[in-house]
Amino acid sequence: MTELEREQLRATPKAELHLHLEGSLAPATLWRLAQRQGHPFGLDSLAACQRLYQFRDFAGFIQAIKTASQLLRNPADYAAAVAALAEALAPQGVVYAEVFLSLGILLWRQVEVEPYWEAIEEARTGAEAATGVRLRWIFDAVRQFGAEPFERVVDWALKLAPAGAVVGIGVGGDEAQRSAAEFAPGYARARAAGLRTSIHAGETCGPESVWDALRQLSPDRIGHGLRAIGDPGLVDELARRGTPLDVCPTSNYKTGALRPGQPHPAHELHRRGVRMAVSSDDPGIFGCTLLGEYAWLNEHGGFSLEELRQLARASLDSRVVPGLPRLAPPQAGGDRGMGI
Repeated sequence: MTELEREQLRATPKAELHLHLEGSLAPATLWRLAQRQGHPFGLDSLAACQRLYQFRDFAGFIQAIKTASQLLRNPADYAAAVAALAEALAPQGVVYAEVFLSLGILLWRQVEVEPYWEAIEEARTGAEAATGVRLRWIFDAVRQFGAEPFERVVDWALKLAPAGAVVGIGVGGDEAQRSAAEFAPGYARARAAGLRTSIHAGETCGPESVWDALRQLSPDRIGHGLRAIGDPGLVDELARRGTPLDVCPTSNYKTGALRPGQPHPAHELHRRGVRMAVSSDDPGIFGCTLLGEYAWLNEHGGFSLEELRQLARASLDSRVVPGLPRLAPPQAGGDRGMGI
């Protein structure tokens, strides 16, 4: 990809639809937090923070994001993370982002949610004014925690959604631990209230995990879903339903969901009519950016520049957020992602 092509791609307004706030913390941010907190979890240097993110499999990733989440200890930490995230998104041509906020972790820690939420929302409105990036929240639950904690996450989403900043619910974590059926009542409540629904599936488990999500939950989007490529009938069903997959290439290689050198299935899924949203997932942990993910798909994933522009435009059309202004992205260069 030439510099001119990269700039054209950057200048195309786009949405970031699969992004975890906790996973946006870069090693330098972790180090600042660890210094203030007395070096917990053995994080006694910047190098130690960098090593935390040098994992080789999904279990290592889960440990990394768990540790990063626990370093967000007070409302001010969350507010700083929100501001930094918006500042990172704006130069990449992102005009809108739906950000996973792990309310399940806050509830697990048994803290009072209100002070955290007030700080997060104050930071969001300030960040929007400063950068022009419109941020909205998807309240995320931890799959391995089970159904009852998820129901409490849904309760909070329903309570706070009328103010407009909470737009959906999701379930992340280890998809091998629980069937999607356990979460069906909560998804039904959220859907009835007009919230959008997402679930991580087909990332580390096979096509049956995606089938399980579709049949039990009928989600609006599926996080990753790359294993669907192993079942032609499932690919056809995703295309028929128009269920978008959140495609996060760097994440898939860094967590071991795909082996080094193994072709990414995104373009084949796209060719067969599956909708998708290019996303960065956990950019602080993986050392990537959304713009870098688009560029990687051009250089290594078989997508033409025009196909990527189409995906960028589609990312703004697939959300159904009334009144979203079509803002021109800020004039600045983005960070480089994997392979850039």
